[in-house]
Amino acid sequence: MQLVEVHSALNHHRFRAGLGIGLDPEQRPDWFDHFDEVLRTSSWFQPYLQRTPHQRWILRDQGITIGRIMAMQPAEGPSRFGLYNCIDDPKASQALTQAAETWSRNRSSQLLIGPFNPSIHDECGLLEYSTYPALYGYPQTPEHYINNLVACGYQRAKRLLTFLQTDERNASRLALRMAPLLNAMPEQGLKLEVAKWSTLGRDIEWVETLINRCWSSNWGFEPIGRAEAKNLILKVLMFLPKGVLSFVSLHGKPVALSLGIPNAKEIAADLNPSLGLLNLPLLFQRLRRCQCKHGRIALLGVIPELQGSQLSLIASIAMLSHLINKGLALGSSSASMGWILEDNQAMIRFLKLYGGEQVMSHLIMAKSLDRPG
Repeated sequence: MQLVEVHSALNHHRFRAGLGIGLDPEQRPDWFDHFDEVLRTSSWFQPYLQRTPHQRWILRDQGITIGRIMAMQPAEGPSRFGLYNCIDDPKASQALTQAAETWSRNRSSQLLIGPFNPSIHDECGLLEYSTYPALYGYPQTPEHYINNLVACGYQRAKRLLTFLQTDERNASRLALRMAPLLNAMPEQGLKLEVAKWSTLGRDIEWVETLINRCWSSNWGFEPIGRAEAKNLILKVLMFLPKGVLSFVSLHGKPVALSLGIPNAKEIAADLNPSLGLLNLPLLFQRLRRCQCKHGRIALLGVIPELQGSQLSLIASIAMLSHLINKGLALGSSSASMGWILEDNQAMIRFLKLYGGEQVMSHLIMAKSLDRPG
């Protein structure tokens, strides 16, 4: 086995092609997965990678790539690894993780956690269990990824949960019960607004502010920069239905944020694989129309100062009702909600009240770097 640092264009291509390493034939990535992989791994499309030192490796054996990994060093917190794919071989996994560990240790890091693909704001974790078919944005990794990392000395650091709402009647009942509170929003200074081109500058500032405030106390959180906020807003406005990104303001100041996204894998499922990227115009058109039965509530948060208050409940219900009504109007009948940290009991109770059922669990792994090996 030969471990290779990725620098050349050829090895960057091999690194991206490694997306399917170790997967069963039915799990092999298709043209859409590879397209999404380019967006997530390219510094051109990922402002996070532009500002975060990182290094990539591929593992080769007899002319074949059998594994890959990337290590990152954020401005704050422990080192992170991501984009991990490997055959079912503990020795191969050890060769990859030791490279990431040595690189991180040389930067005075005492802990390595992951996988993040590439950040906590993107795909992350290793699939522990799932009772629902593949959904966009949730890694579908094989069991041996976890087993081999455990053999390399990694332990579970955090469990990430996903809930699914398949009965819109539960949401309707909840909205009905909360109707008096929602009707009183203007009297309390609350206003729900959606992202749009005419308020682009303000919305970029609000996204950056709200993400960095609403989730700042969460385990593993990394603040985003203005470039990342702009990147998110532009993708939403260009490719997704109007209104899926919403804010709640209190007397004109932003206090809450929500984002719903369609299940892009479902939308792309019946497109001709032989056409590859020529499918993109039709894919983008379908995304704008949200032509799918399933959506994902990717963000739903309120600033810490309001959390636990009646205003927080009203803001959350208002955003949730808006996303549900938006999805139903576009033909979606179910929605997943994640990530939810396993110890975030307040949100878990809220989602169960809303009718959510836990359907997936992903693991973040960690290893101390206090000493080699």
